[in-house]
Amino acid sequence: MSLKPARDISLKSALAGAVFLCLMMVGSVRMLGQGPTFASRVEAVRVDVLVTDRGRPVRDLRADDFEVLDNGVRQEVDLVSFEQVPLNAILVLDMSVSVAGDRLDHLRAAARGLLDGLKAEDRAALVTFSHVVFQGSGLTTNLERVRAAIDRTVGPGETSLVDGIHTGMMLGESDAGRSLLIVFSDGFDTASWLPADSVLTDAP
Repeated sequence: MSLKPARDISLKSALAGAVFLCLMMVGSVRMLGQGPTFASRVEAVRVDVLVTDRGRPVRDLRADDFEVLDNGVRQEVDLVSFEQVPLNAILVLDMSVSVAGDRLDHLRAAARGLLDGLKAEDRAALVTFSHVVFQGSGLTTNLERVRAAIDRTVGPGETSLVDGIHTGMMLGESDAGRSLLIVFSDGFDTASWLPADSVLTDAP
């Protein structure tokens, strides 16, 4: 999908997008066999963008200020919103045997530091992995619950890095907010069931 502004302003992709674009594409009704078959589909696609003019954000934008192309086909932009979309921060922590002592302490401190930087409306979740993958906390605005889960993290075991990343990705996709996946690991995968390509294939 490509997106460009319809007027002379610069357009940059941004993690904390200032503009929320929602494209609605509805399916069709077909006739099959002896009776009518109704097939419909509603799909929403969010595009996070930051529009600037001489380095300053442009806020007075409307839907017709944007042109969105999907494989060269122009799509209709149905909604433009300047509301800040909450962030879903998914922490994926390596709990294998190699992460112990000072390393584990540093890992926990780094995870807590990320939580400290979130806003009140943001949510966080925790996934840990060794030879097994464990969901320590689902997505929640109760960051104290996530901090407590971080303090309870234990090992040891082998390293299911691919399985852990894939689980974190799926957890992030379970909600409509902006997802940020943070993976802390010190080693290579030694125990995953999933192939490494599954992460690239299923990545949004």
